[in-house]
Amino acid sequence: MGDNGLAVTGLVGGAGSIGVRTLAGLPSRMSGEGAEAANVVGDVVPLSEIFDMLEPHEGATFCTVISRDGSYRASIPLPILREGGWLAFALDGGPLPDAAGGPLRLTVVEGTTMCWNVKDVGELRFTSEQEPDDIPESPPH
Repeated sequence: MGDNGLAVTGLVGGAGSIGVRTLAGLPSRMSGEGAEAANVVGDVVPLSEIFDMLEPHEGATFCTVISRDGSYRASIPLPILREGGWLAFALDGGPLPDAAGGPLRLTVVEGTTMCWNVKDVGELRFTSEQEPDDIPESPPH
């Protein structure tokens, strides 16, 4: 399994990067039926566990999730990500394929908009205010 890194920036104690090996070693990792029951696909970890590891600063209230190529971003309130955010990183024992939104894909279960489900995630940026994002005011879904 490759170790595509996830950049972590902004108002967070654990700024730097997180690799796939780290994600795979987290205790709350789920796959198979457990992941399907949570309405996510692949091997996933809850963002709540990632946030506990990263220690966002007290003033951080949003996380902007940015695709690796920088072409897509969604600025999402931290409480929503903590409650229903999942990061997929593998499928069937291998890396999460591009066709499934890999190598890292965010799914926000029961989110306000499906536009919060970001494919090809490359960065989590913690901020005190919502940043501009690429979500249309009236998304088609």
